Amino acid sequence: MLKRWMNTGLMAMVIIIFIGVTQVYAENVGAGEKGSDTEMADLEQLLHTADSVIDRADQWVIKWQAEGKGDAYTQAAKLAVELGLGVPVYDLQTGHTVYRSEATVGGSESPVGMLLNVADTDNNGYYVIVQLSGGSSLDRQALLALHGQVNNALTESGVKANWNMSVQGMMQEGNVESLHTEASNAFQDGVEIKAGEQLAVMEAKLSHDLNMMAVERYEDEATTSVSYQAAELPLQIQSGSHMLNMQLAVHQVSGQDEARITVGFPVITIEY
Repeated sequence: MLKRWMNTGLMAMVIIIFIGVTQVYAENVGAGEKGSDTEMADLEQLLHTADSVIDRADQWVIKWQAEGKGDAYTQAAKLAVELGLGVPVYDLQTGHTVYRSEATVGGSESPVGMLLNVADTDNNGYYVIVQLSGGSSLDRQALLALHGQVNNALTESGVKANWNMSVQGMMQEGNVESLHTEASNAFQDGVEIKAGEQLAVMEAKLSHDLNMMAVERYEDEATTSVSYQAAELPLQIQSGSHMLNMQLAVHQVSGQDEARITVGFPVITIEY
């Protein structure tokens, strides 16, 4: 399943996500049982790790996912109240009923988008996705506060959810400089620097702070994606015989010198 995500490089619609992710996140060890302070400390650690390789982050996405038994609308309405959102509205996606509510919170200069989706599943069940997202002007303190708010809301509603985070931006300036000479020579020869070579620079940077081991890899002409086992990081999922904690992807944008970097904990769940 993880290989399918890497091959497509696309974030599917909500229903496709919950069908594909349920099994993996059910195996996320100990998730949903931590205290709010621990969860926020985990988020700070992941933000610091992302900073190591992304200099100009322009997209942040945190998702909580959970499944349960009961009426989907009742659960959606309860969560909307806890999250301070409006009354959920009905939607139909790929033949499934979804109740959706969203809003922009925080200041006008650093807004954070909050989205709630609760979908009907078979056998009187539901699947919940709560998402926080922001751009380059994101206020990190506001993000930390909202992260705690979502955790508390899910707990108060009796929902045990697992969360993940993806950060996207451009390669760190210092890392770009380290490739400058090689890039100049390649340009003279009419050859582009490959995404895999750029990702290797990121790995070298991160390896100073993390004991990381590459366990899954996908590569094509413009994109390289690698998943890692890194026990120091707080989020994990099972993939085959490995526990994954982080996924890195580099995509060389056609016609541009810069590469788009995406970091996912424990895996990437947005388009890269």
